[in-house]
Amino acid sequence: MTSSERPPATEIKTFSPLKIIIPVLFALLAISLMAQWYASHVSLPRYCENPEQALHNLDQLLRPEAKISDAERRQYMIAAKLLFLHPQREDETVDDYQQRLRYLLLNECQPSSHDQP
Repeated sequence: MTSSERPPATEIKTFSPLKIIIPVLFALLAISLMAQWYASHVSLPRYCENPEQALHNLDQLLRPEAKISDAERRQYMIAAKLLFLHPQREDETVDDYQQRLRYLLLNECQPSSHDQP
């Protein structure tokens, strides 16, 4: 039997976990970056219409005596999203947290110089 008549040697393919791990890590990183971008460029600017009302509603959520009626629920849910976007720090008082969010919203809601004609 000559070499041209021999059947080709079968290649043994081994499982490579990197072929799965790398794309999954890349996808997770991409999702995280997209979520951060969405939060800062879409979700947070929505509070610019009435930041004081959002902060007032958030204050009502943070107080232990808060009672929310069904009619007010949507406004409070919108305010609660601030808690998700910018959580209260462990050692931060409610007043300090509100002040930090107020500063953040004022900075976010200021028209930037590139938006002006």
